[in-house]
Amino acid sequence: MRGSYSFTVSAALALVAALAACGGPTVASSGPAKVDLPTTDGLTKAKKAAGPARQSPPPSGMTKESPFPAVARTKLANGLGVAVITSRALPIVQVRLFVKAGSNYGGTPGVGELSAQMLKDGGTRAMSSNEVLRKVETLGSDLSVTSDTDGTVLGMALTKDKVDGGLAILSQVVREPRFDAAELTKLKARSIDEAEDAARSNGGWTATRVVWSQLYPEKHPYATYGLVPSQIAKIDGAQIRDWHRRFVVPKNATLVIAGDIDEATAKELAQKHFGGWTGGEPPKVDFPAPKPPQKAQVFIAHRPKSVQSDVFVATLAPERRSARWADIRVANQVLGGGVASRLFADVREQRSLAYRTSAQVLEVAHGEQPLVLYAGTESSKTGEAVAGLLENVEKMKSSPPSTDETATARRYLSDIFAIRMETIGSIAGMLVTQEELGLPDGYWDTYRKQLRAIEAKDVDAIVPTLYGGKHLIVVAGDADAIGSELSRFGEVTVLDPEKEFKTIKTIPHAAK
Repeated sequence: MRGSYSFTVSAALALVAALAACGGPTVASSGPAKVDLPTTDGLTKAKKAAGPARQSPPPSGMTKESPFPAVARTKLANGLGVAVITSRALPIVQVRLFVKAGSNYGGTPGVGELSAQMLKDGGTRAMSSNEVLRKVETLGSDLSVTSDTDGTVLGMALTKDKVDGGLAILSQVVREPRFDAAELTKLKARSIDEAEDAARSNGGWTATRVVWSQLYPEKHPYATYGLVPSQIAKIDGAQIRDWHRRFVVPKNATLVIAGDIDEATAKELAQKHFGGWTGGEPPKVDFPAPKPPQKAQVFIAHRPKSVQSDVFVATLAPERRSARWADIRVANQVLGGGVASRLFADVREQRSLAYRTSAQVLEVAHGEQPLVLYAGTESSKTGEAVAGLLENVEKMKSSPPSTDETATARRYLSDIFAIRMETIGSIAGMLVTQEELGLPDGYWDTYRKQLRAIEAKDVDAIVPTLYGGKHLIVVAGDADAIGSELSRFGEVTVLDPEKEFKTIKTIPHAAK
């Protein structure tokens, strides 16, 4: 096409010249008779017409308030808490039954996690698991079950006309579980397959498991993150029934109903379907003191031939209900909370030591919590990435967060509330989080006000508490390639995730 186009233009120019030579018209048949051509030599740039002066954008104003909806509470005679939020935006009602029992509550790692799943998979006295799920589907809904460090949650999203039917099913699932033996066998087989796959292919999972196991003593409910095959194999039906009998009782639970429903109707339905639920006092759970790092120490979850490393630098942060929680969140946001953070700007962007960075507190309901810095990097850059994370921790102390850094972090954490509350499902989830962490009603609005009042000096004051201690270094990667290099940070213990994290070897600290 380019050759054809050039030929056409040349032919047209020749034709114009020929017409002029033959005495064609000297005055244009259309358009102006005279055209003023620019007299510039082609080198001097023509001056642009003066336009309005560029102005800076106006300063951002205060974000519109987004208060958390009012919560109406009651308690049934059996001790079940009922929390209701009314929202007429859509004819949808979100239901959550929260039980204050984490995945490792009860003394046996994982029994809570499998028990929670068996509430869904094990059927009820009157229905098999397939019948339960089919009945839920006839309501246009789905039954979700989650279990984490401090809570078990069963959830359903229902149209307002199906709430009665949904609560009837949920009540049977919680009060009258069958815990079918065949279903438990299938669940354990699936869980073992998933655990083996995670140990083999998921660096983040393996490193996170090591972090929790090193920060908490062996019998602590938080000491086990995820399960290994031998732990799953030990769990039987008797343990699951015992866990359910002790922990899944009305005095240990809260029913959250949020959406297009009034308070009186919600409480009436709660009484109808859960008023007959019986159970004793929930057991006391012990939470021993955690194990803060006492010396420089490195753990490698060995992944042979891996070309990437998942790098974790961990320590312990103050408890979730600390009066300084807002200061803690802003400080951590400055360090590694997003694209405006120091870790992103330095470790990722400026030095290209990682393709992803972060810093977060893994929130728990009891005692000090893991504070974890992360860098995903190439195997060849692992040592530099570890050094980069540690250097930025030190800089938080030697170069405190500026006024601008504090304002950016504070604004993000405050304004994200409007996004977090954009659906009634999200609001129900926040209320469950409040229940799990033992936070009072009105907390989210109070916390937001605290965030908005934080100044750089407040963040500077909390930095020594957050980042002043020793740090645990955990890396999921190829120990053969990175082990010797990482020994400059401390003694290295190499673990084999595929053999349930047994120690392969240790490498002495190569102190410089």
